[in-house]
Amino acid sequence: MRIITLSYLIAFPLASLAMAGTLWPRSAAAQNIVVLVNDEPITSLDIAQRQRWIARTSNFGEQMKALLTGPAINDKFRKMMIAAQPHSQAEAEQAAGRIKKQLIEDAKRQVLSGGGGSSRQAVIDALIEDKLKLQAAKKLEIKITDKEVEDNLAARAAANLPPGQKPDLNAFYQQFEADGINRKTIKEIIRVQLAWRDVIRKKFGPRIASMIAEDAASQPSAPSGDIHFDVRVLRLAVQNAADQKSVGERLLEAEGIKAKSPSCTDLPKEAKLLAGATVKTIDKARLSSFPKDIQPLIEKVSEGQMTPPVLVGNAVESYALCRKGTVAKASNPAERKPDPRQLEYDRFSRSFMQEIKQSASIDYRGS
Repeated sequence: MRIITLSYLIAFPLASLAMAGTLWPRSAAAQNIVVLVNDEPITSLDIAQRQRWIARTSNFGEQMKALLTGPAINDKFRKMMIAAQPHSQAEAEQAAGRIKKQLIEDAKRQVLSGGGGSSRQAVIDALIEDKLKLQAAKKLEIKITDKEVEDNLAARAAANLPPGQKPDLNAFYQQFEADGINRKTIKEIIRVQLAWRDVIRKKFGPRIASMIAEDAASQPSAPSGDIHFDVRVLRLAVQNAADQKSVGERLLEAEGIKAKSPSCTDLPKEAKLLAGATVKTIDKARLSSFPKDIQPLIEKVSEGQMTPPVLVGNAVESYALCRKGTVAKASNPAERKPDPRQLEYDRFSRSFMQEIKQSASIDYRGS
């Protein structure tokens, strides 16, 4: 009976190990300072945390599966079971559970220590850039709140859930905490991304929009029927359209919002500050779908800009152009051109980072 039981357990497949979870022992790394970036420290703990984050978010599941499936892991399991020398079925089952847990922990340790293939210096370089990004945001008085960070994380977590299902952020954090990655690390990584996005928008947004508009103007124009527009319509209700004073006040309010050059994302927030103001979303609309007196205004504005306010019926309206492009045709996705806005954003991002690096004080203190 003992031989039959052992043979069964030794042959037990380990594919299920890749799906199992276990608590990762917390790191006790000393927080000695490795680099000072304009007198702000990067510690050895910061580096260890980032290494684990990179490993955990770089094909972690595939790497774990590769280590926990196949003939090699089955052979290792078999040898460890024989070495355990269980004397009963109950002991054999206990030994099997203990060995599987150990194999999972060993695999996790191997994957996480690999840093996702990034060298330690590459991780340090990334942390230095993060410090510089947050410092640049501080100079421009850009502050990302904890709520903005968690809203962004919730949106990311929701992307992998069925429609309508709300993400559990606590469970989201816990899956990383099990691998020794604390919540502060996760939040700071997202905070840096959001802050740097706003830095580039604030410093270079108008220039990027202008360059894209100039580039678009230099390209052969497509037939108007092949162009679509993504717009946000700011609508300020007027109680009496015949009352010139009321209309004038609404026009001034709309001009005030237009002067702030709000992004399409921020426009609803600005509208909430005014009584009787609403924002309507219109995506992928052809020019002919807009009122005739609005069409030439929309054609003239660049992406990220708003049209002059006009009286339409019993409301003052201004149209924010979010995106203008040709209607997507059924074609090979590989033939689609990259988003010019993203290309320009990346170009300005690299250039500005190089600029602030050259003027920064970066002092390496140790390993």
